[in-house]
Amino acid sequence: MLLTELKRAVVLRPSEPSARLALAEALFQERDFRGAAEHARKALDLGGGGPARRLLCGAWARDGKRTEALKMLQTSVREAPRDASLRAELITLLEEERPDDALVHAFEATEAAPGELEAWRAVIRLCERTNRPSEAMPALKRARLLAPEDPRLAESVLGARAALGLPATTAMLDAPPLEQAIQALKLPTARAALSEAKLDAAVEALSRGSFAEVKRQLVIAPAATRTRAAAALLRAELLWLEGRPAAQVEEARRAVLDLAGAPGAAALRLGDLRLEAGALDEAQALYARAAANGESLAAAGREAEIAERRRLLARDLPAVGRVGVLGWHPGGGHVSPLEAIAVPGRGVLRCSGHVGPEGQEAADVAFSVVRARAPALSLGTLTTRYDLHLHYTDTEVGKDGLSSGLALSLAGLSAYTQRPLPARLAVTGELTLNGEVRRVGGVHEKLVAAYLEGMRVVLHPRRNLDDVAALPPEVSGRLRLIAVDSLDEAWRLVNAAANTPGLERR
Repeated sequence: MLLTELKRAVVLRPSEPSARLALAEALFQERDFRGAAEHARKALDLGGGGPARRLLCGAWARDGKRTEALKMLQTSVREAPRDASLRAELITLLEEERPDDALVHAFEATEAAPGELEAWRAVIRLCERTNRPSEAMPALKRARLLAPEDPRLAESVLGARAALGLPATTAMLDAPPLEQAIQALKLPTARAALSEAKLDAAVEALSRGSFAEVKRQLVIAPAATRTRAAAALLRAELLWLEGRPAAQVEEARRAVLDLAGAPGAAALRLGDLRLEAGALDEAQALYARAAANGESLAAAGREAEIAERRRLLARDLPAVGRVGVLGWHPGGGHVSPLEAIAVPGRGVLRCSGHVGPEGQEAADVAFSVVRARAPALSLGTLTTRYDLHLHYTDTEVGKDGLSSGLALSLAGLSAYTQRPLPARLAVTGELTLNGEVRRVGGVHEKLVAAYLEGMRVVLHPRRNLDDVAALPPEVSGRLRLIAVDSLDEAWRLVNAAANTPGLERR
């Protein structure tokens, strides 16, 4: 329809939002974004709803009014937090310049619409962009269940696992059930056992998803074949694919191991079941058995998986000298894991882990403050009899800036006193030689990063309370935010927080 006809329709039906919206869409296509925004706004006022709002925000964004578009969407999201389509609009607007903020809304969109594949794709895309493979893994697993045939998702799983230092063989753990079963039956020991038992036709039927044919093949197989470990392995996989109770599947997989000639793949698959149940020690023993029975390559990958899961579980436990140091970079925020140990020596400081000049300066100030405050903090002569080593474990990331001072001093105090710091603690704040905590920059980005990376307790300067007040509720509502003015206050509150349960992220 020509523009003149659309304008005439608006004149004839001025109170109908559909006429205004049609004209706005046509003007948008003609790149008249100002005119499109004008009529989209009127359509919205007339009850045009989501389509009018989306068009208005799109026109504003292209007309250089991104701030207006952002404010409108943020207000709309606050009014309707479970509206996944609103979150999607906000993600589109934020993704280019503020990917961390976009990721916050992507996570919220998956909670509002857990069955919506595009919401999970947004999480995966933004995790890849912001280099957060650990956060991407659960989203990838969910997305693969929704789109098991998508090869791009399979590639993303391999990429995320490689970024975590996990071998490609572990990607099987994130595969959809049918693909996982097919891969299990292709393991060297399983393939050999099934071939020897002449059950290739049953395996082929399973790969097509024809479970009835698998059962038929098992029924018509010779009696001697039906009692072999290979047939029992196949039946156990079938029970799992049919969604039988976990206890029944576990019983079937354990039964395979009791049969003569049980392939190493049987121990591996039972280990996978126990791994998902969180029984890491039992899974590890089963993987060792699998390795001893011909599945050393896959078992080695599972050992790496167990090590990664133990590392993640350790984050939920209070620990001596361990803290997340909040940092800022042009793309957003970052949490750098820091470890501190005190070793017998002469009171010397060492700071390592790709630290820049200002980062080293922050460590020097923190060390001096701790030594100066030793009597008040009941440290006695610890600071002169022990050396302090501060180490950032993410050595691939450069650290610089003075805002790490408070975190470094708390880690040092924990190392000297052997008092554990709270689990999932993150800190930002510049320290003066008098132990005062100064205002720092980038607090919004830092606290968003703390939320995204699973922190629970965050210490920040009291002088940054205005920045904290401006945080989106999705972030502030899931963090225990503690404002401090001094090192003494921070140390006291941290010790209190160590005995208080944290908030669950999701």
